[in-house]
Amino acid sequence: MEHTQTCSDYGKVKLMDIPYGELKTTVVGSFPLQHSIENMRRALSDQIEAGVNFPCYGQLLDMNLMFLEPLAKEKCGIDMIAGEAWITGLLEVPKRPITLEFLEFAQDYLKKNPSKEVDGIKVPITGPITLSSVTKVSEKHHAIEYPDFILDFSNIVVELAKWYDKAGAGLIMIDEPSLGYAAWLGIGPDVLIEAVNKPIKAIKSALPSFHVCGDISAVTNILIQSEAPILDHSFKDFPANLEFYSKGILEKADKMIGFGCVSSTPDPQLLLDIGAGKSQWAEAVESVNEIEKLILEGGRRFGLERLIIDPDCGFRGMEEYFKDDTGQRIATEKLKNMVEAARRARKNLEISQ
Repeated sequence: MEHTQTCSDYGKVKLMDIPYGELKTTVVGSFPLQHSIENMRRALSDQIEAGVNFPCYGQLLDMNLMFLEPLAKEKCGIDMIAGEAWITGLLEVPKRPITLEFLEFAQDYLKKNPSKEVDGIKVPITGPITLSSVTKVSEKHHAIEYPDFILDFSNIVVELAKWYDKAGAGLIMIDEPSLGYAAWLGIGPDVLIEAVNKPIKAIKSALPSFHVCGDISAVTNILIQSEAPILDHSFKDFPANLEFYSKGILEKADKMIGFGCVSSTPDPQLLLDIGAGKSQWAEAVESVNEIEKLILEGGRRFGLERLIIDPDCGFRGMEEYFKDDTGQRIATEKLKNMVEAARRARKNLEISQ
């Protein structure tokens, strides 16, 4: 594993360490708040207060539209029609950077509110396969059904990754929840690996990460062949995922695991009961002991030194259950307990930062 130094001056490009043996903490991305500058500030400050090492700027927009709408405005072969993205021409790379304002916001915030716990800012980029999955080519067909469109989107994501990398991101995650769907459609593994590897290889200074949530049983072979040094998955709500890697496989492939250890989608009935005042919101939060137990199990299977600790996925889905900020309070408390559990696991196994 290469890369050399830690980033403490937000906005300056520095080569980031692969955090081997440090049990660092991060998030996947989204939070259950309406998009606004004030709420971005809150999402970021809540992560920092919780002690997260690689906080995200606070992804409050739809993970697909936040990229597709700017691409449409830049006339990259995409048009927004009735709120949906359509391919209407040749897919082209935008001529100028898009969406960098989110990273710049976080950098500015951290310059004004520095934290010794923060190693760098995490940027989630929706991957080419997932962008293809929501982009229409006809009434009945989406771009994900066509390898050429997937690879065209990959070229676009390459540029996004380069821009964020040059702008000083600390950790860049290519987010591909639709990987399994593409494989199910029959898109060849060579195409899928190429589509993901191109943006991963474009990241030269930040830490590259590859996130696939849910059941990974059908795509493990693709994941392990990727160039990403960090593979990020759900292990709290999908404990069967613990079976699909081993310490030996990870050592041979030289991979680390982004270890999702708190649920990002608590039981819907419980959330409804909390919203109705029938249950307390704290009931949706895992205890420190519960989280630590899962982290130690991940360490037993994969090697604790190969783990980066985070939630299963983004928290945005909780927003629909509440009229107030209850979802954000739940998410924040989960992060606080997650960070404390990581600290305990690190201490118990004599791994120090």
